[in-house]
Amino acid sequence: MTDDASAATRDSDGALFETADDDSLEAATASTPVAASATPLIAPTLEDVLRDMKAKYDADPVNAVRSQGFIKMLHRHIADDLRSRLTAEARKQGVEVKEEAKIFGSHKPKDADVAVIHPDNGVLMSIGVRSQMSSVGQNVLEYYQGIIGECISLQDRFPMAVYGYVYLHPVLSKKSAKRKGKKVIVDEHPDHPRYARMYSAIAGRDGTQYKDIRGIYDQFAYMVVDFNKTPLPEIMDSLVQASVPLTERDMQISTFVDRLVATFKRRNIWLDYFR
Repeated sequence: MTDDASAATRDSDGALFETADDDSLEAATASTPVAASATPLIAPTLEDVLRDMKAKYDADPVNAVRSQGFIKMLHRHIADDLRSRLTAEARKQGVEVKEEAKIFGSHKPKDADVAVIHPDNGVLMSIGVRSQMSSVGQNVLEYYQGIIGECISLQDRFPMAVYGYVYLHPVLSKKSAKRKGKKVIVDEHPDHPRYARMYSAIAGRDGTQYKDIRGIYDQFAYMVVDFNKTPLPEIMDSLVQASVPLTERDMQISTFVDRLVATFKRRNIWLDYFR
């Protein structure tokens, strides 16, 4: 989740980091009229989204981050998945899935990357999405502290909402280094097992007293992606599960929305909002 001042930029060492980006997808148009009914559009798969993210990043890494075009592709995929699960009753009551929704926290407004909002009752679900494509080791602890703070702020105001977070790291990243007095870009091998344990430690808000818990997300997805795989980038769940096995915590992006919806249903058994 990102606040007003969280536009992607370069850090003090010139490294790129990103929290969101805004890039419109191409609209599909028909070249000729269809007599009966048009063929329904097929929603892009997560693999399709990762392929498009890679293409945008490879074309211009700086612009992909600063324009927030890179990460918002993933925002949109998650938001569309949630929209597809809203029931007719939820739509009738005006429940919406919004991207970049401005939500009041305990001390200041936050821009929720994806949020499910009821027009009268407020936030039902809030999801943050972040990626780090460079200088992972140098910045990860600072961002870790930040996402915990965001979680606390929103849970103070909306303790009964469902909270999720998606964090993306590449298998191989880049970082700046000095060689013979000159700044150069070199390969970086992020410590994914360590980061998996860190993110697992702030996931799993549960139990009958969940409303009193702060700084812990209900569901978390840690995506380690090999963007160099062909023909499509590959999500390396095995790297995460080697450190945090499924029996301990499910951190797969493939089950993330399912887990969010299941948590909402378990806590709100009288509401028929999600399929």
